[in-house]
Amino acid sequence: MCILLLLSCSFYAIGNTQERLAIFKLNLVDDSEPKFYFVSVLWGSHIVIYDEEGYKKQSIQPIFSDIDDGYNNYKYQLPQKYRQNFLTASGISETDNLFVYNYEYNKLYSFPISKLDIFALKDDCFPIDETYYHFGFELTLSQLPQNYDPNDTTFVHIGKESPFAQQQLTLLNWQKISDKKYDYLAQAHGLHYYLKQPPFHSNYPVCGSLLIKNEKNKILRNDDHASSLLYGRLPLNGKDKDHEYKKQWTGKLFKNKPLVVFGVFSKGGKECPVIDFIDSSFSGHDINLICYSPPHRCSF
Repeated sequence: MCILLLLSCSFYAIGNTQERLAIFKLNLVDDSEPKFYFVSVLWGSHIVIYDEEGYKKQSIQPIFSDIDDGYNNYKYQLPQKYRQNFLTASGISETDNLFVYNYEYNKLYSFPISKLDIFALKDDCFPIDETYYHFGFELTLSQLPQNYDPNDTTFVHIGKESPFAQQQLTLLNWQKISDKKYDYLAQAHGLHYYLKQPPFHSNYPVCGSLLIKNEKNKILRNDDHASSLLYGRLPLNGKDKDHEYKKQWTGKLFKNKPLVVFGVFSKGGKECPVIDFIDSSFSGHDINLICYSPPHRCSF
């Protein structure tokens, strides 16, 4: 297998010294035996490394391994001799930890990077090279509690220290209201969250616009993405006949940062939830949430 790596998203914004906090998703790969958890970090065609000021420091040519099987396998383990190239490209050190935070139960798990294997997972039914693979870290099922479900209520960070405040977040409880402008209201942390559905939506309610006010009726956030093509609308917390949704959360997610709200809107085709600071003076662009959903096996 030919191993090529791409820095999927620099830990520093290019041309900007402002550090961005990289947050990943933990995915359960359940169509493989044995099942396992996977954190996707890199994908693509080549390595690009940035210095601390955000400028390109080095571009490393593709690395070819001894495996030549036509990319038939779904999963490959990265050989040890290429491990440092992966770590360099991703800005990760062997002395870092992989932090898994379940914000529903306020549980934090930590794993030394030096103890984790690196794998590549196929992202296409007919891969022709490494650009069709995602590279990241694997956790076995036994490394997390039994029946752990990471898909909706887990964030991951890789670094020296955990950025998570470990203060219990609040699942927003939406109540239908009679209002000319808004359809639903939730209350938490002394704040009022008003939500309006988009003009055209499915039978189950989804988010279109969000207004947050404090007790003095001051507007803290006003986001209207009802007609936006850049943002997706996520279903409201609650149940329908087939699912229970736990999407919208609020509270102190990060240390030394203001309250956040997330799960109202999404970006990208993976329903990647947008994390916003309720204090609008803090930019949500300081958070780089990297989402990845492992593909299902191709069958013909």
